[in-house]
Amino acid sequence: MSPRARIVVACALAAGLAAPAAARRDHSLSGDATKAARLIAEARLDDARPIVAELARRAPDAAEVRWLASQVAFLDGDYPTAVAKLDGVADTEVGGEVGAARVLATRTRDLTAGFVHHDSPAGRFDIAHPPGVDEVLVELAGEALDRAWERIGDDLGYRPTGKVRVEILAAPADLAKLSPLTETDIETTGTIALSKYEKLMLVSPRATLTGYPWLDSLVHEYTHYVIAHASRDTVPVWLHEGLARFEQTRWRSDAGGGLTAIEQQLLATAIKTRRLIDLDAMHPSMAKLPSAEAAALAYAEVLTLVAWLHGKVGYAGLRQALALQAGGKSARRALAEVTDTTWVKFEKDWRAHLRTLDLSGGRATGVRSAKHARIRFAKGGAASENVGLDDIASAKARKFARLGGMLRARGMTAAAAVEYGKSMAAAGGVDPIVAGKLARVWVELGEYDKAIALAEPLAAVDDTDAVPAVTLGLARAGKRDDAGAVAAFEQAVRISPFDPAVRCGLADGYAALSDPRAARERAACNRVRP
Repeated sequence: MSPRARIVVACALAAGLAAPAAARRDHSLSGDATKAARLIAEARLDDARPIVAELARRAPDAAEVRWLASQVAFLDGDYPTAVAKLDGVADTEVGGEVGAARVLATRTRDLTAGFVHHDSPAGRFDIAHPPGVDEVLVELAGEALDRAWERIGDDLGYRPTGKVRVEILAAPADLAKLSPLTETDIETTGTIALSKYEKLMLVSPRATLTGYPWLDSLVHEYTHYVIAHASRDTVPVWLHEGLARFEQTRWRSDAGGGLTAIEQQLLATAIKTRRLIDLDAMHPSMAKLPSAEAAALAYAEVLTLVAWLHGKVGYAGLRQALALQAGGKSARRALAEVTDTTWVKFEKDWRAHLRTLDLSGGRATGVRSAKHARIRFAKGGAASENVGLDDIASAKARKFARLGGMLRARGMTAAAAVEYGKSMAAAGGVDPIVAGKLARVWVELGEYDKAIALAEPLAAVDDTDAVPAVTLGLARAGKRDDAGAVAAFEQAVRISPFDPAVRCGLADGYAALSDPRAARERAACNRVRP
């Protein structure tokens, strides 16, 4: 049973079986409580509020009414009230929902109690974070989300009327406390952000060793928020994720998202081996898939479905599909209707389309493997020279690269360049891990052209890897190419916003270009550097 169905059924059972005598005499209480629960489950909180308020007036002590009032407070972000509304109500009430709600509300209240709140520049988002260095994320996040509010609102036909809450969390363990995900789910699949409970939750990039595409992830989750409200939260996981993956770069791009080189690599292999993931296997969440590679493949599949659909019907068709689902039609029936076909033919044609895709980008020189691209969690440690070396296929290349890292850590930069060069030769081509490290050494030696020659193609083929982007920014800055340096650092900050080289590099570049963002980046530079 889906969470939505479970919440409605639990409330109906409670209203019929567990209400006190005074409430039972009000024959409409059960129906109104069930209606309110259904509206909440359909992301129609504004419609639910007056019903819950009236129920509280009529039967303030009824367990299901207290639970509903707690739900409304929790979804409004008033966590202390959400906990207080359940005081004195047994955990077993409302089919056991009271106990679960109490735990979640209490954990959320306690974890977020000291958070600092900021409005986005346009005032459309309330961004909260733990006190401290995470403040350097706020303005970047707010700008991206404000742009997403405009563009995705046009695309999918929904704009929130009130502020959307955003909570930046310190660690994966915090996301696990505030959601149905476990730490194992998060670390296995790299699911590090979530749209749930009328808010967006994101684990800070500082919880990782090398960062991750945190701004795109944040907009991805905002897209989920939009879809839920536009469709009354009826869209299945596979279509939800396909739309969110397609829209996650709209804040910075005129077009919907395309497959990354790594996704092309995974999809090409899955097509060849006939190991595509079935759409229904993506339920109940991508985070429940068995590995990061499986999750990445699933995202690639549903992205191609939505991109193909968009090519046929445009955004008008996507909006129509959401409206049809809000009206009660299944996703399969809605997509068949907007494309004037049957679902069987729709799916058959999409799968045939997969075999026409140009997936050669997955074989391009310097593409990281899916294994190497996974999110690496810090777990109290720090990145070292040898992060990622275990993913180098050649044992001989790994040996030379490890020696290069040891030499660089000891300040023997020229000698490190020699060993990294040997590693490149032993790898038999441009290994992206070694090439990234060698390029950084060339920057430190002032060999900017050599660094650019290595880093530029790596940054072009994979915009989710901060290493070549940072190196490219440093090398271009060294050559006094301020515009080029800024472009590279702007790519890097979308992944690694706590790297002093990135924030200080942006501060210098913006200042040279008389860009008013220089002051913000200078403050961030001072905040993140040791």
